[in-house]
Amino acid sequence: MKINKLAIPLMLNNITSMVITLCDQAMIGRTYMEGFASVGIIGNNIYEITGVLGAISIGLNIVGSRAKGKNDIENLNNSLCSNLLNSLIIGVIFTTLSLIFGKSVLQNIFNLKDNTLIDSVKYLNIFSLSLGINLIIFNLSSYFKIIGETKFILYGGIISCTSNVLLDYILIFGKLGFPALGIKGNAIGSLLSLILCVLYYLIVIKKFKLVKKTNIKLFKNTKEIFSISIPIMLQEFIESTLLVFVMTYILAQIGLLEVAIYNLLFNIINIALMPMYAYGQVALTLVSEEFGANNISKIQTIINSCIKRPMYIYIIFCSIIIIFKNSIPKILTNDYEVISMSSKYMFILVIANFMNIPKTILTYSLQALNKEKLVFAYSSIISIISMVLIYLLVKLTNLKLNSIYLGNMICYTILSLFLYKEFIKFKAINFKYHK
Repeated sequence: MKINKLAIPLMLNNITSMVITLCDQAMIGRTYMEGFASVGIIGNNIYEITGVLGAISIGLNIVGSRAKGKNDIENLNNSLCSNLLNSLIIGVIFTTLSLIFGKSVLQNIFNLKDNTLIDSVKYLNIFSLSLGINLIIFNLSSYFKIIGETKFILYGGIISCTSNVLLDYILIFGKLGFPALGIKGNAIGSLLSLILCVLYYLIVIKKFKLVKKTNIKLFKNTKEIFSISIPIMLQEFIESTLLVFVMTYILAQIGLLEVAIYNLLFNIINIALMPMYAYGQVALTLVSEEFGANNISKIQTIINSCIKRPMYIYIIFCSIIIIFKNSIPKILTNDYEVISMSSKYMFILVIANFMNIPKTILTYSLQALNKEKLVFAYSSIISIISMVLIYLLVKLTNLKLNSIYLGNMICYTILSLFLYKEFIKFKAINFKYHK
């Protein structure tokens, strides 16, 4: 079926990326400790910024899919080319700012000094280029989703991830006659692997003639794409940056042991939630396409399928997690206390994240239906309220991590209900209009 054809390569790509990332971190972890920490600081912050700005690729996915639904290939091509140029411009601006202000930020905000500061500046000067390249990859990936060729995303991901590990191994440790470059080698390896992914995507597009020749008018759809993307960017900033900061603060109030347990459990449950992200991207693409084609009757079926399938997979994964709750943490850590305490939270962890699935699919679906501002408003308000609730539970009770999982469960459930209510309202209005 079309939904699985699109979703399965995306799931496999996510799994491949996660495994390779763990290998990559293991190699960096074998450099000196300060270098490992500085790579984490720079890498995590650039990834956060990339994630927020990456919302422009969601705008492309929505606008491009609608154009495909109308069989307007020229508009689809304009959207792609405009976004690629915008991504290049954003990347150049970010790298320029990093070169000018990077040393000052690392020194004054992150308190890096001496040789660590020197190495970190070298790392940042190279790795800052990754933002623009990643935005280009996001947009080309969105194009492959729109035309239904997600297998190329998987192949590109495999090429990028495996080359990243090989290049990092050679350049970090100085193999095959290359000098040992340490964290600078990691930056170069990561950058080259991203460039290989872009080159592969461009070769595929040229070889299979996936972009049909039309008149290209650059920036024609930029305003429409950014009007859709900006609320999604703001939502991403609140959920992935601001709330993560608040959550880290709350966790620190509980204790360092709980921080370690939470991070461990987060990595475990994310594996079970990978299908959710894949089917969410499929829902975004197919709902946008059917909305563009005015096939309102098909949208309900797509959303139902994209909710049910990751739920089934989640139940299977989580059954394994609960059965082997005492063994799975040992894969990621050898700390006895962390392993022992983690198993006690497995059941509530699984229950708390179940409603995350409909919340995520409905978020993507409503964004595809021109409801991105409404989604941003609901998500922001309810997420902030849930953070306040979690903070109060932590301060007033002795539930510890249970407070966080209980707060998340309430947030996901309420948000799912509100978003579903909005979809029902949309469906009622549009069915009446198209009748």
